[in-house]
Amino acid sequence: GSNPRRHTPLSMSDLISLKVDNFPFETTTNELTDLFSKYGEVKDCYLPKDHATGNSRGFGFVSFDSFEASDAAIEAMNGQFLCNRPISCTYAIKKDSKGERHGSAAERLLAANNPNRRSVSARPNQFFAAGDASLPGLGAGLPPPPPPPGMPPPPPGMPPPPGMPPPPGMPPPPGMPPP
Repeated sequence: GSNPRRHTPLSMSDLISLKVDNFPFETTTNELTDLFSKYGEVKDCYLPKDHATGNSRGFGFVSFDSFEASDAAIEAMNGQFLCNRPISCTYAIKKDSKGERHGSAAERLLAANNPNRRSVSARPNQFFAAGDASLPGLGAGLPPPPPPPGMPPPPPGMPPPPGMPPPPGMPPPPGMPPP
C-alpha cells in the first residue's frame, strides 16, 4: 500500500532484507557490503548508528534482489565469527508489517511471479551445465544430436544418422534407391 511516511524508493520493496547482528561496532557499510557481495549483488546496506557516539550499534541490514543470494548468504554467514564475535544472519522483519519476516513462502511466490525481479530462469543454471544424463528428465527421450558436418561415418553395423548417405560399400537402407 502507499504509506506517506515511507522514506524508501518504491524499488526497495522488491528487495529481500537480512538482519545481521553482533558484528564489531567498528564495522563499516563498505565492509559489510564486501563481506556479503560474494553471495550476490548487495542492493542496499544499512547500519543504524548510535546517536551519542556515531558508531555502529553492532547490527545492520543487507538487501539482495534474489532469494538465491539471500539464502546463500544466510547459509554461509549465520554463526560465522567476525573479529571473534559470532554473527547472526536472519531474514529481517519487513517494514510496515505485523512482524512478518522476509523470505516467507508467500513472498517467494510473489518474487517468482514478479516480472521486475531477476529470477533463476533469467540466467543459466550452473548446477546442470554439465548435462548429467543420470538426472531425471535431462536427456530422457531425446534423440542423439546429429554429428557435426565433416565427421567420419558411423562404424560398420550402425545405421547412418537420418539425412546422411550410407558410407561407401554399405547397401542403402531398405526403401531408398541405390545412389
